Amino acid sequence: PGALIDSLIQVLGEENVLTDPYDLDRYSGDALSPTRAFGAEDAFDRLADVVARPGSTDDVCAVLKLANESGTPVIPFGAGTGVMGATVPALGGIVLDLQRMNKILAINPTDMTAEVEAGVVLEDLENALALQGLMPGHDPYSVPIATVAGTIATNGVGYRAGAHGPMGDQVVALEAVLADGRVMSTRAVPSQSSGPSLKHLFIGSEGVFGVITKATIRVFRLPEAQVFSAVSFDTFDQGFNAAAEMFALGVRPTLVDLTEEDEGITFHLLFEGFKE
Repeated sequence: PGALIDSLIQVLGEENVLTDPYDLDRYSGDALSPTRAFGAEDAFDRLADVVARPGSTDDVCAVLKLANESGTPVIPFGAGTGVMGATVPALGGIVLDLQRMNKILAINPTDMTAEVEAGVVLEDLENALALQGLMPGHDPYSVPIATVAGTIATNGVGYRAGAHGPMGDQVVALEAVLADGRVMSTRAVPSQSSGPSLKHLFIGSEGVFGVITKATIRVFRLPEAQVFSAVSFDTFDQGFNAAAEMFALGVRPTLVDLTEEDEGITFHLLFEGFKE
């Protein structure tokens, strides 16, 4: 690890290569706790060997080339708000913190897309889009912390998934760095007429096939109106059947939540749209 750390410092600068035990512990996991890991508790005993903080796609390429040459595992890290253990360094290695790559590169109201770097925080994107009457379609509880590439790599599901689907459904194009340091970019078009859709290799893959460095995602108009509704049912089955029938009829609210509470089963709905 010593020689690798020295090489990382040459590429990124000493301030962007972290080896302090506190930092290694802080980056060696996400919101998944050992008590919920169900048989994988031992994986939490292993810390990362080093944390690297690239500031550009070229930096990511350089780090992955070094890791590939030395056979060192690499764990991409967004903001650590995931709950599936994607950032646990079970075999040690390099945690690749992408939060320095936080530029909003373009917002296109005509195409209804935004091009951003991997480490852009969702709340920052939301604030920038709101100035143009737009919003992202992904709205998890961790909006003030979560990064765009982190939510793509975990295919996160937020509160607006009823209308817009998970984060992966909103991806138009990706730039990703492969394990050997090569850069792969997909075209920013809504669909392909033939051939494989390479962007789907990286959506939900948790960094297995490469490190996402940029993304072009769909954005949406801010709604003019919101309507909240709550309906109570005597049994869970009644509520579930009502939800299934609603979707079968093509009624698609922004938020759908069927909850069993002390007073019974409650079906919460949020409708967003535009006034006539």
